[in-house]
Amino acid sequence: MPAGAEVAVVVGAWDRDRYLIPAVRSVLAQTLPRSRFDIVVTKNFVHAEVDRFLEENHVRALHDEEPRAGAWLMHAVEATHAPYIAFLDDDDEFEPGKLARALEVLRSDRELGFYRNRVRVINEAGTPVPESAWRFHEVDPHFEGRGPLHVDPRNKAHLPELALDTTRVSFNSSTMVVRREIFEGELGDAFRRIRLSPDIALFVMAALSPYGLFFDDQRLTRYRAHSGSVTRETRWLEYVSAGYGDLATLSERRGNGPLAERLRFESEHYDRLFRSGTIVEKVGEGADRREVARLAEEYLRFLGTHPAERHWTLDVWATEMYASCYLFAPALARRVQARQASRRRS
Repeated sequence: MPAGAEVAVVVGAWDRDRYLIPAVRSVLAQTLPRSRFDIVVTKNFVHAEVDRFLEENHVRALHDEEPRAGAWLMHAVEATHAPYIAFLDDDDEFEPGKLARALEVLRSDRELGFYRNRVRVINEAGTPVPESAWRFHEVDPHFEGRGPLHVDPRNKAHLPELALDTTRVSFNSSTMVVRREIFEGELGDAFRRIRLSPDIALFVMAALSPYGLFFDDQRLTRYRAHSGSVTRETRWLEYVSAGYGDLATLSERRGNGPLAERLRFESEHYDRLFRSGTIVEKVGEGADRREVARLAEEYLRFLGTHPAERHWTLDVWATEMYASCYLFAPALARRVQARQASRRRS
């Protein structure tokens, strides 16, 4: 570890080695001198080529099978001593000037505790994806023509709307650099409990901390869009719902009612998506019709007690249509579900 490291980059890889070497290469290619940053790779697998590459490039590697993303990342944070921590998912990459820019901003204002830049999208091969094909949260158009946003630590009342409605600055931990002190005490304990989606947890920790936040308009992270992303799995939705719920409780405990209310809304939204996605999956698997009927009944009860999620849209009620069709015409329902799944994959 460089003795004078000002920022440590934690690169996390879970069950995936394909993109790890390009990710680490992007850190090694930073314009910031190597003496000013540390790199720690945490992974839950052994891979001869990857391990040889890390050793040859003097990159520390931790083998860690902790299933909670927060605790897993915290183990790597605790293996460093730098005052700032940058995160990089194994399938993303940094632009060469990322760390230099982040440190320039953070060093310019001692009250700042959180830095976040925008993304540029690449495909599985690492080739740039045309901006016309980017999703809304990847474009994050609010910054166009406005420049960066600086949130004063004494004026954070607008953060819930800014970060969860107006912009998408709580998205993608590979865009974030965080002051080490934010991981101390209650905030650090909450981060350890996060099962998935550390990005929203890092944002909430910064929002609840005594430090300011800086949302850069520059695109300094290459975000890789690919079919192997865990966010495409239904079970991910259950973990995200629980994570938002825990963060809402933390916000309430620390006296931030507006942020807690917004996080609770997100928790309920992901809970609905998990419930509906589970029913669709069960139909596709040809599950016992009594099980599908039970899940459909629970989904209706959920909608009855969560009016904010009870919209008269196809998104909300298509699940009940799937379930009803399956109960009376299972073969037809499975064919419909298979066609829909095929369209999503293509």
